[in-house]
Amino acid sequence: MIQIKNKLDCCGCTACTNACLKSAITMVPDEEGFMYPKIDMGHCIECGVCERVCPVLNKKTVISEKTEGYIIRIKDTKILYESTSGGAFTALADYILEQNGVVYGTGYDKNMRVVCKRATSKQQLREMRGSKFVQSDLGNIFQEVKVELKEGTTVLFSGTPCQVAGLLSFLREKPDNLLCVDFVCRGVPSPGLWDNYVKYMENKFGSKIVEARFKHKTYGYHTSTMKIDFANGKTYYGSGRVDPYMKAFVREISSRPSCSACAFKGIERQSDITVFDCYEYSKITGRKDDNRGYSSVFTHTEKGRKILEAIKAHIEIQKEDVNNLVTENGVMVCNSAKPHPGRTKFYLLAEQYPIDEALNKIEPITVKDKIIEKSKRFLFKAGLITVVRHFNRGRKVEIVENK
Repeated sequence: MIQIKNKLDCCGCTACTNACLKSAITMVPDEEGFMYPKIDMGHCIECGVCERVCPVLNKKTVISEKTEGYIIRIKDTKILYESTSGGAFTALADYILEQNGVVYGTGYDKNMRVVCKRATSKQQLREMRGSKFVQSDLGNIFQEVKVELKEGTTVLFSGTPCQVAGLLSFLREKPDNLLCVDFVCRGVPSPGLWDNYVKYMENKFGSKIVEARFKHKTYGYHTSTMKIDFANGKTYYGSGRVDPYMKAFVREISSRPSCSACAFKGIERQSDITVFDCYEYSKITGRKDDNRGYSSVFTHTEKGRKILEAIKAHIEIQKEDVNNLVTENGVMVCNSAKPHPGRTKFYLLAEQYPIDEALNKIEPITVKDKIIEKSKRFLFKAGLITVVRHFNRGRKVEIVENK
């Protein structure tokens, strides 16, 4: 049976839970709010299936057919604005739906919990667009995907590298009708911390959250903003300078323990396609960056390349050197982030206090942070925010975050 003695060895992918023949394993939160498998010994028959499907214990050596690099952008300007970077996920998902397939991606339930959802229409894709810096609840999704694949349905599964690895380990094969899309991940905060933040924001604004966008292009692609809409009509904007959840994320105070030694880093991956940011579009291509966003994309398989070819009419696309994309945009492709020294204390505090109070005891939000945040609106309207960003990058002084 699977036993988690060191939390670095569990990525929370749910492969063991979904594979258990006796439904003896459930995912339960620890004190930090991360989900880990718990075995009901009254039902366990010690068959060892849970150990055999664990992607961490049975890490596969990935030898891609040939990884190729691209920069792409969806042509639909509305979808581009709603997307984190260049809209690559939506372009791929649209194609799968047009082939009468289904898409599994990350959305929200009625309580704003981040969960894996199933989409059969383009309208349902909207909430899946954009980054969600929370470890999503997969539930029994792997079992649902397996049934659909056996029925011959084309399935796109999108998730973190560990979730893709977990699904493939659970399936024990990679069917021809499954397209796996992962993204370059720096780490995932806990669902418990997100719950803390949701309660904090709803108390602050006196209303329920109806939508959250973690990297909204409020001031353009290069100045990401947390945008939250409330049922009472109010809207909140806050970057990683002043938003407590985003600041904890970008400062590496909140990621899962296993994220500090991720077993699924590297250029070669089990997925068919990998998507990540392309902040350095101008540096790579020598062309002007209009601050609306581009996606860096790797194709690892012939299946991935064929689908990219099939969506060419709906995207701008150019081929780029893989190593160049990694050097300029993908520091997290091969590297795990180093945890903040105050991480453990932060989570202990977050058990007792709202997230803003917990964070301010570790990484205080300063008056300077607030002044810089307020200046963004003026700089954006004046068309100066990009100029300021490049000027201060050269001086190695951060004026805006998420470079």
